[in-house]
Amino acid sequence: MKTRLILLLFAPYFLHAQNTSIKGQIKSSTGEPLSFISISLKSTNKATFSDSTGRFEIKGVTKGDYILIASSIGYQTIEKPIKVSGTSLFEELTMKSTDTELQEVVVTQERQSRMQETKPIAIKSIEIKNVITQNVLLTDVIDRVSGVRIRRSSSLGDRSDISINGLRGEAIRVYIDGIPMELLYPNFDISTLPIGNVKRLDIYKGVLPVDVGTDALGGGINIITEQKSHNNLRASYNVGSFNTHLADINLGLTNKQNYFLNLSAAYNQSDNDYTMKALVYETNKIEKVRRFHDKFQFFYGGITAGVHSKPWADELRLTVNYSKGYKELQNGARISHIPYGEVEYHAENVAATLKYDKSFLNEKVIFRTIGNFSEQVLNYVDTTANVYSWSGKVVGRNTPGEYTAEQLTDNYSRSIINRSSLIINLAAKHKLLASNLYAKQRLTGIDYLEKEIDKDYLRIPQSLIKNISGIQYEGLYLSHLTLSAAIKRFDYVLNGAENNTFELVRKKDGFWGWNLGLKYDISDKLFARASYEKGFLIPQFFQFVGNGADILRNTNLMPESSNNLNAGLSYLDKSDRLFTFSGTLNGFYRRQNDIIFLGSNLTRIYENADQVKTLGAEGEATIRYNKAFSLSTNLTFMRKTFSKLKDPKNQYLLGAAFPNNPNFFGNVELAWQKNNFGIKNGLFRAYAFYNYVAPFNHILIGKDNNIKTTPDSFVPVQHRVDVGCSYKFPKQNLTASINVLNVLNADLYDNFLVPRAGTNFNVKIIYELTKF
Repeated sequence: MKTRLILLLFAPYFLHAQNTSIKGQIKSSTGEPLSFISISLKSTNKATFSDSTGRFEIKGVTKGDYILIASSIGYQTIEKPIKVSGTSLFEELTMKSTDTELQEVVVTQERQSRMQETKPIAIKSIEIKNVITQNVLLTDVIDRVSGVRIRRSSSLGDRSDISINGLRGEAIRVYIDGIPMELLYPNFDISTLPIGNVKRLDIYKGVLPVDVGTDALGGGINIITEQKSHNNLRASYNVGSFNTHLADINLGLTNKQNYFLNLSAAYNQSDNDYTMKALVYETNKIEKVRRFHDKFQFFYGGITAGVHSKPWADELRLTVNYSKGYKELQNGARISHIPYGEVEYHAENVAATLKYDKSFLNEKVIFRTIGNFSEQVLNYVDTTANVYSWSGKVVGRNTPGEYTAEQLTDNYSRSIINRSSLIINLAAKHKLLASNLYAKQRLTGIDYLEKEIDKDYLRIPQSLIKNISGIQYEGLYLSHLTLSAAIKRFDYVLNGAENNTFELVRKKDGFWGWNLGLKYDISDKLFARASYEKGFLIPQFFQFVGNGADILRNTNLMPESSNNLNAGLSYLDKSDRLFTFSGTLNGFYRRQNDIIFLGSNLTRIYENADQVKTLGAEGEATIRYNKAFSLSTNLTFMRKTFSKLKDPKNQYLLGAAFPNNPNFFGNVELAWQKNNFGIKNGLFRAYAFYNYVAPFNHILIGKDNNIKTTPDSFVPVQHRVDVGCSYKFPKQNLTASINVLNVLNADLYDNFLVPRAGTNFNVKIIYELTKF
């Protein structure tokens, strides 16, 4: 009894003796103490920050083996194995600045990007911080990837048409942290998103993992944002031709209890008044004119609050944002003889996103869920009876309505989305992933010109519900072979209405898809991989019911399906030698059924085509020399043709090229960088970039037609040259860059032969502060 009493009295002492603390100090490579460095024990909730003298302490650590992690922006992350045996430890750490990295070479991507690019499925991963000085828009970054083309006019705010290995338009989905962008921001484009708030871009060429993809047919782009775990301030301002201004600011605040607050805002505007050739009504001649009704404005503001590294949550964050945009329309899908002088739309969006992550059983089980609610209103105005010339003058009067018919409408869109995923690490190098996405979008509106409410089509509530679930397995066999396999279920319910008869339409369907990926490591630098997917594309809501502006409804649309095959080789040299080479070579095959495309008539609706086949190859290579010079190039060749047609009248198209689809294009970039240029740790970089696009038909043509027999049916060859340079001032936390686009003032074109801008420039200033 006495023994038990003694043990009880001294229990707190024995319990305390089983715990210890880890102390230490962090210095730079030059011996200076580093403050506010994030310190944590991997796979635990133990974390802290270094103080003004660089010292830190983690209390209450039990015996065992751990990995001590030290990280901060501007420095290389340290992961050091330690052993806690019951006595206090003192660890002295030295962190290497990424400025020193730049002395060695900052031309490699981050570890996470490399991991993505070596998976069994084809992925191109880009760290935004490596390209932010050279590119103004996210679309500029993506457009330089092999196998990818993004076409839009030079008008900031115009919708982007994305093509990946022959699949384009809505067959390619854009996601923000795995949530479909078309549901988050129905009428905003990827080109309008602030580039400074993005950490990484993952571009999937074929198969998408179940925790990212939805009903994308054969490719997608996932935009990964980041919440930093330390105080940070970042601001940038860009000014360019055509009165273009882009500005963004991001402020992140944290405390030692791992709570964080993030404030962000962005503003974009452009007059888009570049010159082009068009038929002037007064002279009846093709003249060089300046676009006059094409302004764009966009504002975004957001606030994020949350916490990380808690026993009950690895991360919990709530984001609320507001965005507002305005766009004048100068022309439709094509440059017609008569421009638009007064058509415009305004869009306003409010959204809230809640994200929660939690791991269990020492990270053997990971649960992630993200939910979003958004509301948007789109106001469309097309009421004038004035007729404009490309000179900018009013040359006559007609019935009201420049685009199709007189319109004054409000369209209201409301979306609810949730994606939940569960990752189970079955054993070393084997894991199971299950994911489900539920999305519901509801649309109503008001036609202010329709006096009789019962005849107002827009007032009829319409909705589209999607549920897409999947299970995926990934495992490593014999240390060389990686297998990835998944099965997906697609379900949707459309409650719509026919826009002529007002008859209610209900469509419901479900189907199964699957994919398989294999990767074989030939050596530590060379691997081969192949993947196949049977994919489905559920038409987007605005494809079914229109967008309330320039696209009309078609509730008879059918889902599109595709058989996708990818195979290729990849060589990656990670060494620090004087001369290094990395490259990939891929072949791809696509067979699309009931392909969905936007018609090219003046009045546009989405339509189903018959069967289209794509066969192509792509390759990219990067050569680096002496830690300063780099030469990167990529080429893509494909042939996309009609392979099956139901209508006998269309048999002349069998074997003909699918319209508005580039068949051969490539890029070359030569870059040079030097550290300690001018001042210590000052980094200078210069580049020259060349883009080539071969001629391609922008309208339907017969199999035997070509650019010689029907030149007006083709977009001519395009040669684009850009040059630029940037300089990083390390002490001032500033980076400045200047880029000159289309230096040779070449004729460049968008979809359906819409001219792009001639020579233009932009200047960008970036300010970053991370230690305060």
